[in-house]
Amino acid sequence: MPKPAQTCKHDACKVPASGGKGYCARHYAAWKRGALPKSRYKTCRAEGCHKRVTARGRCEEHFARDYPGKRAPQAAETSPASPGSPAPPRLEN
Repeated sequence: MPKPAQTCKHDACKVPASGGKGYCARHYAAWKRGALPKSRYKTCRAEGCHKRVTARGRCEEHFARDYPGKRAPQAAETSPASPGSPAPPRLEN
């Protein structure tokens, strides 16, 4: 027996769910960006803010506002060499 067509689980959307996670393609893309109330990552606890959390339940902007003088921990990313550090040696063929 075929599965009945399912509509998007976002409120007031009647488009068939074809995007993933029960959403239509448009709402699935919004979910991936974090624009929906139930986003794919933890969002800032400030009301109306849907940015990604960096520290203590707040986004970078609200963390700086609520904890002046403190810095949010940096993610483990490879950062380019700082301007004062020497450049790595070049290997010539």
